[in-house]
Amino acid sequence: MNLPNLDKISFTNKKVLLRIDINSPVVKGKIALGPRFLQSNITIKELLDKKAKVVIIAHQGRKESKDFLSLEQHAKILSKYLEKDIKFVPYLFGEKALIEIENLEPGKSILLENVRASDDELNINDINNRYHSFCRLFDIYVNDAFSVSHREHGSIVIPPLHLRSFIGRIFERELNAAEHFSLNKAESTALVLGGAKVEDYLQLFDSLKKKKNKMLVSGVLANLILIAKGKNLGYENLWIIEQGYEPLIHKLKELVERYEKQIILPIDFAFGDVKRKEITLEKAPFKDKIWDVGKKTVSLFKNQLEDVEAIFMKGPLGFSEIRQFSKSTVELLEFISELTEKKKIFSLLGGGHLTTTIEKYKIQKNFSYISLSGGALIQYLSGKKLPGIEAIEKCEFNR
Repeated sequence: MNLPNLDKISFTNKKVLLRIDINSPVVKGKIALGPRFLQSNITIKELLDKKAKVVIIAHQGRKESKDFLSLEQHAKILSKYLEKDIKFVPYLFGEKALIEIENLEPGKSILLENVRASDDELNINDINNRYHSFCRLFDIYVNDAFSVSHREHGSIVIPPLHLRSFIGRIFERELNAAEHFSLNKAESTALVLGGAKVEDYLQLFDSLKKKKNKMLVSGVLANLILIAKGKNLGYENLWIIEQGYEPLIHKLKELVERYEKQIILPIDFAFGDVKRKEITLEKAPFKDKIWDVGKKTVSLFKNQLEDVEAIFMKGPLGFSEIRQFSKSTVELLEFISELTEKKKIFSLLGGGHLTTTIEKYKIQKNFSYISLSGGALIQYLSGKKLPGIEAIEKCEFNR
């Protein structure tokens, strides 16, 4: 896919609206440092070196969620990594934001307030949406937020209606890796899926139409499939209902019946508060919460990966942020890293949880590509167009 990048564009003295993704975990009100800051600075630095006037927009969390915060902390972290000051402006629209934008000098940058603090981000069809007038303040729009480009949000789809539009360096890398994976001629591909974002995964079952492909499942999706197959997991059955996952069980039952031989499920689990205890699936129902898969499952998964040519892994096998329940995720990541190096398979990892685990436990990075994206990457791999890509493809100002 040939989307316009930053290669042959003059940015000197141009006002550039740059959309990035620095959405991060929040611990006790503080933003956790993560790779998205370091990666985002690649495009920011290039634009500043080319003497652009860079106005950055981004989001953090969702309204009414615990991780919904102002971007003041983000500006400080970006400045630290960049070793240049990025001024935080606590406004997105309005006169005060306008003044800061108009006074910006070449080679300087500001970060505006959380775009999700404004209803204009979601209400893109409102004729009074302020993004339309806001975009006229700029010369160029750069989307460097591939990971958010599966959403029809104001900061993603409206700027290309008014401005010459390009993709940034991180967007470019993410897209190239996703294209390479989806277009590779691997005879067999394994999807290793964990975590809690079950709805995102449903569209990936279509990959099992190719009989040599397989899906190795853990986390909430595995529990749902086991329940769909009639297994009583005890505590998890009740938790599934409490969390509103129950409507997915019928859909999963249909998918499992269609692709049962290609879906590999856990055969043991880890429990415990402080001390880890592993119990086989045969002994279900369980009275306690499942925190991880056990060593027998890890061995099963490793055997299944031995004969594939490409691997996509998304989400941890268990609660990898807790050390005693990170064991399975770490071991499988290390195994995929070794496979990539020794057998030259193509391995693509997606999402922030795995990135954090790799950094925290110092896992060798022999993977073909470690993506910062989750839902957007899955949607792209599933063959669906991303609104952010379509917006730039249709941009009349690029012609």
